[in-house]
This record gives sequence, C-alpha cells and structure tokens, in this order.
Amino acid sequence: MIAYLRSSLRRTLCLSLLMLGSARSIAQETIDFSPDAPGATTGVDIMKQGKIDWETGIVLEWDRRNGKQARTFTINTSTFRLGLTPQAEVRLQIDECITHTPEGNFGGIANASIGTKIKVYEGGKVFPKVAFMGTMLIPGGSNAHYLPKHLGFQAHLLFENELSSKFTLGYDLGAEWNGDTESPDLFIGANLTYQPSERWSFFVESYNRYNSKRQDDWAKPGQDSHFNFMSEAGLAYKVSPRLYVNTFYDISFNEFSRYSNVGLGVAWLPN
Repeated sequence: MIAYLRSSLRRTLCLSLLMLGSARSIAQETIDFSPDAPGATTGVDIMKQGKIDWETGIVLEWDRRNGKQARTFTINTSTFRLGLTPQAEVRLQIDECITHTPEGNFGGIANASIGTKIKVYEGGKVFPKVAFMGTMLIPGGSNAHYLPKHLGFQAHLLFENELSSKFTLGYDLGAEWNGDTESPDLFIGANLTYQPSERWSFFVESYNRYNSKRQDDWAKPGQDSHFNFMSEAGLAYKVSPRLYVNTFYDISFNEFSRYSNVGLGVAWLPN
C-alpha cells in the first residue's frame, strides 16, 4: 500500500511539474478554453473540436458522518475531455484513492466512467445556455471497494446565465443511478462565479442529492434523512491560455463539523 501511494504521488508530481514547466513557452498563445474543474456542478462549455483537456488533482476527505470514521486521500483524479464536434465532447474519468478507517486500510480505483457533453442551446439575453451531459459508470464487481457492482448511469441538464461581465450563474439538474440501488439520486446544484479579472475566478456553490430509498450515508445517527446538503467554495488562476490551477473546499450541512473535503488541481490543454 505504501509503495503504491509513493508511486502514484511521484507520477502525479512529475506530470504536474511537466505542465507547469510548459507554461512559460506557451504563455503568449491566444488559444483559450474553459475547464470544468473545480466544482461539483458542471459548466455548459464544450471542448473545441480536436482539442484535449486534462483536468487532474489531489483531494483529502475527512468523513465522520453517521458515526463513520474515514479519511480518504485521492492520489489522482483525472478527467479527459476531447472535442469531437463543435457541438459535442467525449469525457473519460478515473480516480485513485486510499482510505484509512479504524478497521483497516484499502485503496484502488474509486471512479471510472465514460460519457459525453452535448450543446443544446446557445442561450440569449434572457434564456440560459443549455447542455446535456450523460455518463456511464463502469462497475468493479463484488470485490471492488469503491466502484459499483453493476453498471451505473448519470443524466444531467446544465444551464448557465451571464448576469454581468463579472458574474455567472450556473445550475445543474440530474438523475444518478449509482449501479447499486434501484432508485436514482436526484441532483440539484447551483454555482455563482465571480471573475474580477482575466486570470482570477472565484466561486461558491450548493450541490444536493435526494433519494427516497437511501439515507445511510447522509443521515445523522438515529435520524431519518434522505437529503444530502453540500456546499463548496474555490478559486482558479489562469497561468496561461492553456493552463489553470485551482483549489476548493467542501462541507456538509447535514453534519457541519463532521465532514470536510479539500483539493488542489490543474487543468491543461496539451494540444
């Protein structure tokens, strides 16, 4: 387990240094793109045709909700976005995690998925931009620690309004079948982004899930709760037209002092 952690950390560090090292040589380029990270909600923008976006990072999560005692370190979370047409992109995601609990430690692939995001409507002065995002969750079988035992699917409608030259409001509505329960999680999220300059952007968001048949991860001990109320805040800095760095922090309002999640990330356009 230690050797696996060291190897993954070295790989993530080397790749991050490679991206940062390339920033100076590409700083004068005019190519621009809009990363999806950070944030639990997803933006409506589609990758330009033929372009590949790699969004990666590390995350540390403390979880003591519902009597649990777990600390999870995401050694590498990677999302790849490839622009297929001016209207659609293909998306691949894979996460590697290690979890420490009083009962023992375990690790492995925590998320593996393939999907697409499709532009639906360009938007106007009043009406929002609209996109559809569909994701298929790859199962890991009965021995997997994190992956679902069966195929899962997520369907989201994404919206965005430009409130002013500096403020943008995004909202995200979806249904998520995780592969292990018959009833889907209903996802509702809203994101307010403030961009005071070309390089800096700040955001705060609320993202929430409801499931009429699920409560074990969300309820306080001895209480019923089918609603998971989360919030996230973060910022991003554009190092160059091809490279962004970001950080974020999450909390749970179900049990405010019993959950937190902090991460650092990079979004890079390599071609």
